[in-house]
Amino acid sequence: MVDERVGESFAAPSDEVERLMYGFSILHCLPVGMAERPSAGTGTVMRPETLRRYATAADFSGVEVLPIENEFWRFYRLVT
Repeated sequence: MVDERVGESFAAPSDEVERLMYGFSILHCLPVGMAERPSAGTGTVMRPETLRRYATAADFSGVEVLPIENEFWRFYRLVT
């Protein structure tokens, strides 16, 4: 799975990449995520802890952050 590379938690002021990701998320990801019901409404930069919560709820045994360096994206492996 891939999602925005943002901080583990929100801290103001954020860096330029996180501000860019929030802009995309608010204008694209959140509306797309809310288009179908039911929806958790998680469109605004999903932080690693949120992904871990969702993976646990979906019966995955864990989430690994993959060691792939990229300025904009964080890569995950969902563990069964």
